Amino acid sequence: MTKVELADIMQKYLPDGTATYVVELIVKHKVQLRLSKPRTSKFGDYRAPHRHDNSHRISVNRDLNPYSFLTTFLHEIAHLTAFEKFKNRIDPHGKEWKQEFKEILAPIVNHHQLPNDIQHALKQYMHDPAASSCSDKGLMKVLAKYDKDQKPLLEQIPIGSIFKLDTGRIFKKGAKLRSWYQCFEQPSNKEYRISGISKVEIIG
Repeated sequence: MTKVELADIMQKYLPDGTATYVVELIVKHKVQLRLSKPRTSKFGDYRAPHRHDNSHRISVNRDLNPYSFLTTFLHEIAHLTAFEKFKNRIDPHGKEWKQEFKEILAPIVNHHQLPNDIQHALKQYMHDPAASSCSDKGLMKVLAKYDKDQKPLLEQIPIGSIFKLDTGRIFKKGAKLRSWYQCFEQPSNKEYRISGISKVEIIG
C-alpha cells in the first residue's frame, strides 16, 4: 500500500490536514495499526516487538472522534519511540515517555489548524501528560464535545440515578470518591468505582 492510499484510509478517522503526519509516523516506525472495536477500558494500546514478532503494533478504537483518535494514536507512538530509545528500562508513563509525547504532539499543536478549545486543551496537556487522555479531566471534556453521541457524563447526573454504560451493564450512582463514584451494579447491588467522566445513559 502506498502512502497516498494509506492517507486516504486514515483521513476518515483524523482531523483535516493531519493524515500525512500520521502516515509518516506509521511508515517511519513500521507500525502495524489496528482499528479496534469500541472498548470502554481504553482508547488504544501499544505492543512492543518480541521474539516471535518484530513489528510494533498499535491499536486505536475506531469509534473515536477525529481529535480523540489523533491524540490516542500519538500517545501510543510516544510509547513506541520511548521503547526504541530505552527498551523496558523506564516507567511506562515516566519522564522519558512524557518528553517523547511532547515532541510528537508539538507539530500538531503548533502547525495545524485545530479548533481553539482543542488546541488550548492539548497545549495544557503537553505540560504534564497523564497516563491516558482519559485520566485528564479537562482534555477529556473538550474531546467529548466532538463526539457524535452526546451522552451525559456520570458526574453530571444526580446521585441515586440508574444508568447504563456502553457495555450494557446497569448501575445506581452513589457518593463521589475523588474523581470516581461509588456505584452499585443492578440488580446484584455489588459495589464498583466508576470514573466521573464516563459517558452514561440515564434509565431511571
